[in-house]
Amino acid sequence: MGLKRPLIGSLAAILILLAVISFNVQAMGVDIAQLLDETPFSIFIPLVQKSTPVPTVTVSPPGGSLTINHNSISLYSRIPSSYLRAAEQIKFRFMDRSVGANIYDGIECLGSASWEASIASCRRDFLTSSLTDWKTFTDSDPVIPTLIQFPGGNNDSNISFVYHEATWEEDLAYFISQYPSNLNQDIFSYQHNYLHVAPGSNIDNVYFDPNYNGTNIYDLVALEARYPDQTFVYWTTSLARSIGSADAQSFNNQMRTWAAQNGKILIDVADIESHAPNGTACRNSQGYEVLCPQYTTETEGGHLGSVSGGKIQIAKAIWVMLAQVAGWRP
Repeated sequence: MGLKRPLIGSLAAILILLAVISFNVQAMGVDIAQLLDETPFSIFIPLVQKSTPVPTVTVSPPGGSLTINHNSISLYSRIPSSYLRAAEQIKFRFMDRSVGANIYDGIECLGSASWEASIASCRRDFLTSSLTDWKTFTDSDPVIPTLIQFPGGNNDSNISFVYHEATWEEDLAYFISQYPSNLNQDIFSYQHNYLHVAPGSNIDNVYFDPNYNGTNIYDLVALEARYPDQTFVYWTTSLARSIGSADAQSFNNQMRTWAAQNGKILIDVADIESHAPNGTACRNSQGYEVLCPQYTTETEGGHLGSVSGGKIQIAKAIWVMLAQVAGWRP
C-alpha cells in the first residue's frame, strides 16, 4: 500500500533529524549504540486525516425529471447528514391554500429540536385501526405510532409558505405575477388545492391545452424561459375524502405525464395522500384517488390538521426532494 505525501514528508523529516542528532552525538565522543540501548524514547508520527467535504448545493433537477411520491417517504431516514445540511441552505417557498398551511405545519414539526419537544399538533394520531378516537402522544406512552415519529432537528429557516385563496386560474395568475418579487428564493412554487379539482371543474380540460386563451401550464413554461436560472417545482393537487373526482384524477394524471415527459421536478401530493402508511392505495367506489382516512379526521374534507400523520408524510417528502435537488443521489 502506498504512503500519502504528507506521511512521506513527515518520515523524511524525522530521518533527517535523527541523522543530524547522530552526527552531533558522535562528534562529542558518545557511543550512539550504547545511548540508544540505555535511553528509552518514542517517535510520534502525525496522523493526517482527510475531512469529509461539504457537498456543493446544486439547485437543479437531478439528471432530468424527479418525481417525489409515496415511495419516496422512506428515503427521509436515509438522507446523509451532509446532504440534509445542504438541503437546509435551499430557499424554498410555496404557495397554497389551507392544506398548504397544514403541510407547512408538518415542516415545522420536523424542525423541532426532537419529537418529544415538538408541539402537541405534531404528536397526534388515532388510537386504533377503527380511526375514530385519537390522542396526543407523549414520550411516556409505551407505544408511539410509527407514522408520527421523526427525529427532529431539521433547520427549516429557509422554508416559507404563502397563503392565497381564489379560483384555480386566479391563483395561478397571481402566482405568476408574484414570481418576479420572489427571485430571492431558490425555488418558488405553487400547488393547486382539492377545491380546484372538485366535480365540474374545467381545470383538467384546459390546463394543458396550448390553444387555451386563459392562464395555464404554458404560462409557467414561458415563466421558466424568462428565468432560466431559477428552479421550478410542480405539484399534483391535494385531495379530500370526497374528492376523488374524475376531474381530479384527470388533472393529476396529466400533470404526472407532463412532468415526466418534460423533465420536471414533481411533488406528487395526490399520490402521497392516496396511499396509506402501509402502501395500500385509497380510492373511492369509482376508482378515483382519495385522501386516506389515516391522515384526517374529516369525513368529506381534506385538511391534515387534527391528526399529524398526513402532514408529516408530505413534509418528509419535501425534505427528500430538497436533498436530491442539493445533489443527493439515493
